[in-house]
Amino acid sequence: MRLIPEKINTSCQELNHAWDLYSKEIIDKPNVLIPDTEEDLNWHAFLGHSLDMQGFRAAEFVGVDAMSKSAKNFKPLRVRNISVCELSSLWEIEAIREHLLHNSKGTPITTTYDILRNNGGEVGSSLAEAFEQFPMRKGHWCVRGFLQNSRVLKDTGYSFRKWLEQKCKIWGLQEFPPYDFRLKVQGKQMSLEDTLCKELEKTFYMVGPEISPYMLCDWQMWLWRNERTEVFDNFKLDSFHSEFCQKVNSLGKTIMPTDKQGFIKWWHSYYPTLPPRLANECIWLYLEHGHF
Repeated sequence: MRLIPEKINTSCQELNHAWDLYSKEIIDKPNVLIPDTEEDLNWHAFLGHSLDMQGFRAAEFVGVDAMSKSAKNFKPLRVRNISVCELSSLWEIEAIREHLLHNSKGTPITTTYDILRNNGGEVGSSLAEAFEQFPMRKGHWCVRGFLQNSRVLKDTGYSFRKWLEQKCKIWGLQEFPPYDFRLKVQGKQMSLEDTLCKELEKTFYMVGPEISPYMLCDWQMWLWRNERTEVFDNFKLDSFHSEFCQKVNSLGKTIMPTDKQGFIKWWHSYYPTLPPRLANECIWLYLEHGHF
């Protein structure tokens, strides 16, 4: 099992401080790293990360993260036994699918809840109740994302891990999980991790260049921690990361690149054997807890 330094020494004192506060929490506690199992990849990487945006905290909604707001009656999907298979089955119901594809625009979110209750049986009613009681921002797109994206995994037995493995085999990889995500894919000019990100963006609804690496990087970090893959470059370049870089740069003490490739290069100039995702998650926690 790989170890990380207790302290880091970069030109950014704020990042050094964030590392002091959170690096051990990230690497040693089970709420960040995603183990290489079908269940963990389905619940955490797929359902918990693929729609985690625009104020909708998907990992809290599905039940892999603790609630950050009080919600006395809310029960997450995991407690309700609504997984990828059940969500996929709702997408196959024509009335639900047609509403989310063509008829929800301009209507209140309650219309989608009514459609789920009237056409989706016990699962639809339970899902509608979960959305109603969830205290975060939500919209029709959240419901559509869970249902439509889960339907894609029907072809791999409702397994996100098997979907990833299938893609790697198509690209000629003999081992899974991959031992090196930075290797160039045969016939492509991109690394495996970048190629996987592009495939995620092409395949799944609402998954863009911010979310696609997020669906992979904490699984990659578990593999790296357990010496099953080499150092990788993926991390989530979200608004928190950008805000941190801009605030650091405004202080004039150091220049931290705001683009993804620039940050990777900057980080690896100090720590070439450590994934930049470690620093990236420290940054997120630093801002989440109001340290800046």
